[in-house]
Amino acid sequence: MAQPRTLPLYDPTASPSTWNERMAPGEYAVHLSTLPQNTQHTKDTQPFCLLFPTLSEAEHYATQHIAAHPTLCCRIYDHNGFIGAPIRDLRGPGYRDNTDISPRFRRWAAFLLFFGGLTLFLTDWSVDFRFLWPSMLGTRLLLPGSILLVTEIVLFLNARRRRTAPAGAHP
Repeated sequence: MAQPRTLPLYDPTASPSTWNERMAPGEYAVHLSTLPQNTQHTKDTQPFCLLFPTLSEAEHYATQHIAAHPTLCCRIYDHNGFIGAPIRDLRGPGYRDNTDISPRFRRWAAFLLFFGGLTLFLTDWSVDFRFLWPSMLGTRLLLPGSILLVTEIVLFLNARRRRTAPAGAHP
């Protein structure tokens, strides 16, 4: 395997200045998520990517790095850059994406929104809708709470199905 070429994501001194415009068609760029500070790949503070001539070499490099750093995420792009989804998105078992809603937050929000909205609606219903604001607010809380609850139930059932599936069976 050839040594990868390191390319800064943006280089104002180069022409063209963006990383994907300096790639040749057929090359693949590996973008690494933030590594621990004491690894060899911290190039100053400038973000960078690593270029490989083939997809298999890029995947091999990414899987080796994920094995060495389980909290790492590697995204592989072709010469088109960030247009569309990455070609491959390889994540270590310890990688935590900070852009997703955590399951704990989703559960708490689902229960608070759904049961809070239901309580407000039933409270106003018990007094023959005399106040109107509790039922109006309650019905608006029920929809996002219901969506989050259904999402949690589907994720729970999917995880349970995967745990009980025999080894080697594809769902």
